[in-house]
Amino acid sequence: MRMTEEKQAFFNQVAPSWDNMQQDSPETKSGIRKFVQSAYLNTAKTILDVGCGTGVLVPHLLAAYSNAPLIVELDFAEEMLAVNRAKHTDPRLARLAADATNLPLPDESMDVVLCFNAAPHLGSDKTAFRDLFRVLASGGVLAVGHLMNSAELNQFHGNLHGPVAHDHLPPARELGNILSGLGGINVVAEEQQGWYFVRAEKAK
Repeated sequence: MRMTEEKQAFFNQVAPSWDNMQQDSPETKSGIRKFVQSAYLNTAKTILDVGCGTGVLVPHLLAAYSNAPLIVELDFAEEMLAVNRAKHTDPRLARLAADATNLPLPDESMDVVLCFNAAPHLGSDKTAFRDLFRVLASGGVLAVGHLMNSAELNQFHGNLHGPVAHDHLPPARELGNILSGLGGINVVAEEQQGWYFVRAEKAK
């Protein structure tokens, strides 16, 4: 995630109560499962969960990628990772505190890169996603998802006070064009009420 001290402090502060603030309905769980399945790559051995927070994707990733040896949970808020670590103890999980736009990971080291409920905090241009594409392996999948469309999410953020009020999500088609400009192929861009999904592959 694009690091600012103000934004980092905000997420560290809300981390202990974050799960209580989130909707935990059957519809939400179904939407998360749909995102993971829509981004699924059956040959993946390494998965990067960008802006992972307290680990909402973790149960779904462990189930979908039962044979993958490494799932990296990445966030720039240490307290989010602390809650994540306390909740999920599977030995295949690794935690990494880092800025998603400047990743301390080797080129082409991740087969799947997922960015769920985090893209607005990265920015809305090529710079925001360039490093995610850099660490993506040839033949790998990069997917961005939300359980709101861009208009719904931007209105929600706009009604908030504080450092995330201006963190906006570009329309799915626009983000798809950004990923195409970075070299993404077979780009999928879907957007409707309650759903936002962009998927791109990296050429082999």
